[in-house]
Amino acid sequence: MKMNFETVFNRYKRLTFADFLGLSVLFFLIFIFLSHSLRVKFIQDDAYTSFRYAKNFTEGNGLVFNEGEKVEGYTNFLWVMLLSGEKVIHDKIFLNDNLDASGDILSFTHIEKTAQLFSLFFSVVILILTYSLGRMLNGSRGRDEKLYRQIINEIVHLTPVALMAYSIPLIYWGVSAMETSLFVSFTLLSVIRYLKNYQAGKPDYILVFISFLNSLVRPEGLLVFALIIFHKISFDYFSSIKENRPARIREAFDKTTRLEIMWYSIPLLIYIGFRIIYYGYPLPNTFYAKTEFSPEFIIRGINYFLEFAQGYLFYGAALILPVVLFKDKKNIRSVSFLLCFSVSWIIMIILIGGDVLPLYRFFLPVLPLIYLVFVKSIFGTVNYLLPNKKILALSTFAVLLASIAGLGVINYTIQKPGMIEKRSYESGLVKKMKVYAAWVKNKNLNVHKDEKAVTVAMSTIGAFSYFSGAHVIDIVGLTDSYIAHHPRETEGIGEELPVLWKERRYNAEYVLSQKPDYIIFPAGAKPSAFAECALFVHDDFRENYYTQIFYSDEMRQFLPIFTRKEKIRNNENQDCGIKYLKYYIMANNSFVKMLERGDRTLLKQIVEECDRVIQLCPQKTSEANALKGMAFYHSNNFLIAQDYLLKAIKNDETNSIAAYYLMKVYDMLGKKNEALSLIPAIVRYSPDVFPNLVIE
Repeated sequence: MKMNFETVFNRYKRLTFADFLGLSVLFFLIFIFLSHSLRVKFIQDDAYTSFRYAKNFTEGNGLVFNEGEKVEGYTNFLWVMLLSGEKVIHDKIFLNDNLDASGDILSFTHIEKTAQLFSLFFSVVILILTYSLGRMLNGSRGRDEKLYRQIINEIVHLTPVALMAYSIPLIYWGVSAMETSLFVSFTLLSVIRYLKNYQAGKPDYILVFISFLNSLVRPEGLLVFALIIFHKISFDYFSSIKENRPARIREAFDKTTRLEIMWYSIPLLIYIGFRIIYYGYPLPNTFYAKTEFSPEFIIRGINYFLEFAQGYLFYGAALILPVVLFKDKKNIRSVSFLLCFSVSWIIMIILIGGDVLPLYRFFLPVLPLIYLVFVKSIFGTVNYLLPNKKILALSTFAVLLASIAGLGVINYTIQKPGMIEKRSYESGLVKKMKVYAAWVKNKNLNVHKDEKAVTVAMSTIGAFSYFSGAHVIDIVGLTDSYIAHHPRETEGIGEELPVLWKERRYNAEYVLSQKPDYIIFPAGAKPSAFAECALFVHDDFRENYYTQIFYSDEMRQFLPIFTRKEKIRNNENQDCGIKYLKYYIMANNSFVKMLERGDRTLLKQIVEECDRVIQLCPQKTSEANALKGMAFYHSNNFLIAQDYLLKAIKNDETNSIAAYYLMKVYDMLGKKNEALSLIPAIVRYSPDVFPNLVIE
């Protein structure tokens, strides 16, 4: 104990003024990062999928999404286990935090707070590891070195940390309650272990252990370990050639490397075996549902990278300038590894088509590495241009680093509004899904024991599934093995449709064959994904589902939910194809813009788009006329609105939206009796539209 204290004390004594200054700035940057993150503070809808797996697991239902269905709809096994373990401990000490039907659905539960805290904690770890890796790459300093050089060295170590602290991707995903920050932390730890111990001459079992844990956090952890081993073998092989020694793969692929691969592979193969036995497949279901190697995906991946490079790599300069470091023979191993690792990772992300979620989380594992070599390359470039002017070179270098850090702050200011917009969208989505969940959960409570529980089909499954407890059909197949392995695209649904989500692995016919009680679109009454479009144009959907609306006190608005009809009709109407769908979505988008902007000039456009819908698909006349009536109502043209809404109800008596708006029109026109007479017709198909109304 005495020796340990003396060791710590001696290390403390060896700290210089520059060290204290560097640590002080590091803590200040961590404080800045935390203040940015806590202002953003939200939970990604996808995080709730992990929460649902953890909830089912701790309640004895198995590691499943829907009870009785073994589907690996997560890619973060260790994160789920971490949340499960914490939940078990918490539930043993405190009361279970599950909300009952009367609970406040908009307040955070314990698992939400815990996941967000873990996410934020590991984000801070990323900043600390970035600083540590920077100190390791740039070498140690002597106490007798001049103070200004020590301070400049600290600036070198801290500049990448500053860039990360002001990095929008880390701020956004670092507080999202997802596993991203844990994965990046393990990746940085793996890199540090490899660069620190590659000459040890014996297997680095700590590296192996960290790499295995990383592979449990995300499947890409396998790629991290593979790139480390590949670089280790190839670097030793080519070094032998350069040094005129016999170059043999066998020597580069030595016993130490083989042992590391073996001890990494054994537990990984056991885990894969568990997957095959429990789930039936060697890879997560999400891999089969999302992965598609095609020219279209590669183009998306290239655009994903170009946007990232423009926003966070100084238009690619941070990735190009470090090439000059290959002249530095002293650090060639570390430089070549960091660059090759980063480029390989970028290529992999491009090939899989980038990410459907915003703000470049897939590039976060390499962002600190790129910043580290970028800063180091600036130092090398300045020394090359000013070889005999050390003071001028150091001064120039310091000014350049300060400028780059300043650019990072400016870039944060520029990118921040976009991040806030995306955060607002995601928070609004989660809030809306919680409201839907509470409504469906209440329906489930009214189901008799001998009846089938409520089934809901949707694409944004996270928060809804966790809070509703309903049986959920994931229409994009992430938690549905049949859709993931048997996708079936609907002909005519393609890039020309103005939708946000364009995943092509869906199967509308299968979803509708399951006869879900409800279908929810996150955008409301219009589809916003290819999978939703495929449902919307299907004959079964058009004939056997109607739009029910209910009022939400929390949202202070009516929410639509597609409800299966009690009396099923079969092929009574002629198929009207898909061409109308583009105009239907455009008309809805124009209507939303008109409400948001108060721009009544959009009224003509809405009418024209609705007329195109009716022309191409007469079966959608009721919805189109209802939309026109709503647009005229909000333009204070009540008489015209009345005509369109009456036509909508005449075409389809289940159109509760049209009936509700017609009631409002009658009220504005002073027709009180007519308005009251519509209430029974409205509540017949939408009984929760007036939550406090009692009809005798």
